[in-house]
Amino acid sequence: MSDSIYANARAAALTGSLLGADRLSRMADCASADEAVKILQEVNFGEGAAADGEGLVAAEERRYTAFVGETAPSEKYAHFLLARYDYRNAEALMRAKHLRLDPKRMTGADGAYPAAWMEEKIYADDYAAFSPQLKEALAAADELFVGGGATGRKVNALFSRARFKELKALAAGDGVLGEIVSLWADAANIGVALRAKNAALAAEMTVEGGLLTAAEIAAIAKGNADALREAFRYSPRKALVFAALEDAAEGRPLSALERTADSAALIVLERQKYNDEGSLPFLRYCFRKAAELENVRIVLSCLSNGVEKAEIRARMRGEV
Repeated sequence: MSDSIYANARAAALTGSLLGADRLSRMADCASADEAVKILQEVNFGEGAAADGEGLVAAEERRYTAFVGETAPSEKYAHFLLARYDYRNAEALMRAKHLRLDPKRMTGADGAYPAAWMEEKIYADDYAAFSPQLKEALAAADELFVGGGATGRKVNALFSRARFKELKALAAGDGVLGEIVSLWADAANIGVALRAKNAALAAEMTVEGGLLTAAEIAAIAKGNADALREAFRYSPRKALVFAALEDAAEGRPLSALERTADSAALIVLERQKYNDEGSLPFLRYCFRKAAELENVRIVLSCLSNGVEKAEIRARMRGEV
């Protein structure tokens, strides 16, 4: 781990290398994914590790996670920023172990824990070195698989709930991180409720850390759009609920909800753009980089599938 001064300085140096709204907009206007990849290659995105978009994004993501692991000013920040990778890899490795799949084809970029090290530990049923939340999730997943009760939904919910439990613990005492976790948790619970369409089932999958009450989540699960718009008209979570209802009304995946949640997290940090105390400059860069990676994936996937330009922009994080 580095200190805050060094981490902030490294982040400041890298901020100028972000793609930025103009370049992402150019990509969204491309006629094909191949044309958009050329824009990425112009700025050495992914360090030229591959000729295709998927390979470039994977390489750039590995570069980003390595930066966080090497530069984060504390273990708390490293684990907070990399939790999504650790839990994704842990869930994938658990499935690979019990379903006899190739673990190398299941994992992605390293998180705070190297994926190869995680594979060794998980296959040996040795969870002692993991965080308490991840350790508990791994042991519970083993029980599900061995007992024959493992389903995709149950396993995913197990790791999702553990991840948010850890994020909440890591954010304790940090107002900025706490606000971001709260937004993410409420977005996750809104999505769970709308997909489940059943209050009892939604309750089994809800995560910790949000502002929404159990009664509000149960109401969302009932899916009465008019009642929900009225109930959340003055709620701090109005934007999230309304975005989700818009998705549901259009019969599409919850892309508007996800975009609203991620963009709101960026706005939380943008409000602190003139505050360079602590590790805020480092955090701002990391969240912007994570959003950039997601936006590149969205653009390339949409272009490959012939999605309309307006819809591509509607799915992107931040203002593009």
